[in-house]
Amino acid sequence: MSTASDPKSAQRPRSRAAAKEASREALIAAAITLFSRKGLDASLDEVCAMAGYTRGAFYVHFKDRDDLIAAVMDQIGQGWLDTLMGEGQAQDFAAVIAQFTQSLKSGAHPVSRSGGVRPYQLLDACVRSPAIREGYLRQVAAATGRIRTALEAAQGAGAVRPDIDAASIAALLEAAVIGLEVLHDLDAPIDLDASAAALLTLLKASAPRA
Repeated sequence: MSTASDPKSAQRPRSRAAAKEASREALIAAAITLFSRKGLDASLDEVCAMAGYTRGAFYVHFKDRDDLIAAVMDQIGQGWLDTLMGEGQAQDFAAVIAQFTQSLKSGAHPVSRSGGVRPYQLLDACVRSPAIREGYLRQVAAATGRIRTALEAAQGAGAVRPDIDAASIAALLEAAVIGLEVLHDLDAPIDLDASAAALLTLLKASAPRA
């Protein structure tokens, strides 16, 4: 009896795993597309039809529609943070602020009218669903951590005043981000560029005295 492994047998588990992962990715991709068009009102049947899979295939990966929304939030949120703040590296803090305000003005921000999911829809979903709330809080924690890293780097470079606690300011800035998302969605008369400039002035390190 040969002890050599059967190549076909060795490939089958990998193929099944790859097919399973491909179906999950297709469902998430379909949900992202539909949410960008219709907001969180897109139905599970629409998601499955666009992905080309049945509800049975859907339930292999997700407990319910809310579980899918949480997975979409994780993927979109991580991608957005990487775009805004770089993939793991500290970014210039002023540049991060400028890119965020520009994303709101241009409609590129994922939580906006143009992004498909409105702030009120997201917050309403958080109230309704523990899974979505937990997913949203994961994104808030991740964003706060990245802001803290950028602040600490700016403090190290002498661009941000060193006498403030980076963790506390990061939490306040993330709260400001959420507030700006809501105000911008409501067409509140807020000057994003002026607000960003004021923030940077408040955080700017004082020039050393002669």
